[in-house]
Amino acid sequence: MIRSLFLICLLSFNLSAENSEKALQDSLLKFWEARNARDFETIFFYESKIGAITGSSSENHFYEDPPPDFESVIDYYSRVESNVVPSNVRIIKLSEKVYLTLYYLTGSYKYSNGKVNNEYQARVSNIWLYEDDGFKLYYKNFNKLKKDLKPMDIIAYPMD
Repeated sequence: MIRSLFLICLLSFNLSAENSEKALQDSLLKFWEARNARDFETIFFYESKIGAITGSSSENHFYEDPPPDFESVIDYYSRVESNVVPSNVRIIKLSEKVYLTLYYLTGSYKYSNGKVNNEYQARVSNIWLYEDDGFKLYYKNFNKLKKDLKPMDIIAYPMD
């Protein structure tokens, strides 16, 4: 237990970021690198300690996640595997410490039920909070893309 707390403190010191869009972009990339590597300490650092809301593309539901502890992060993230890359990232500052990120994920994903999708494509929206000297993921929503669609930059809504 002491070892875990020491690692978390050390990791928190190394991952702290300034409150800026560039720092959030870096945090987003580090978060997905950690997810792909199943680096539970880094994943835990980026999880909001007040809990989260998650929208699932595989089940079309929203879930309220309780505040995480390190064991719950290991329990959940050890059941899923990913090799995904974010692209077309857009960051919108909503307030002094609240940001919306919009992006796409592509690659492979193994769901907690064991199903594997080697052509995983999702449109993702997140809300990140800047708290405790770093960005924390509070809201996560994933929407599957149809196979014939490809990631693209955000554009004005077509009125034709």
